[in-house]
Amino acid sequence: MNLKYIIMKTIETFTSKKTTVILFGLFLSLFLFSNQLQAQSIQVKGIVKGKTYEETEVLNGANIFLKGTKTGTSSNKKGEFTFPQSLKAGDVLEISYLGFITKRVKVSANSTYLIVTLQEDDNQMLGALNSNKRFKSKRNKE
Repeated sequence: MNLKYIIMKTIETFTSKKTTVILFGLFLSLFLFSNQLQAQSIQVKGIVKGKTYEETEVLNGANIFLKGTKTGTSSNKKGEFTFPQSLKAGDVLEISYLGFITKRVKVSANSTYLIVTLQEDDNQMLGALNSNKRFKSKRNKE
C-alpha cells in the first residue's frame, strides 16, 4: 500500500509541474504576442501642400485629425507635421485647410511619411446682394 501511495503522489506532483510549465508557456507567448501588436503601431510624419491654379506651395497651419476623434495636430511654417499618437494600419487622417478641399488619407503599414497635396476649392464666396433699400438699424437709440 505504501508503494501505491508513493506512485500516486509522484504522478500528482509531475502533473502539477506539467500544468505550471504549460501556464508559464502560455503567459510567455501572450507577452511576446502583445509586443508584436505594439510593433504594428505607426508614427506618422509628413508635409501638407496646397495646389492652386498658379502654383503649389506648403500650407502653414493645415489641420490634421484622426477621423472620428478629437486627436489632431497642425502643420508648421514649412508645412511639416508629426501626428501626436501612434496609429494603426487602416486609420484615416483628415487633412483640411481653409479654401481647399478636405482630403482623407488611409494609413497603411508603410505610411511613415506622407506628402499630401490639397486641391483648391472652387466655391466662390457670396458677395453682398444688390439692394436699393437703405440699411436701417434695429437697435434702440439711447
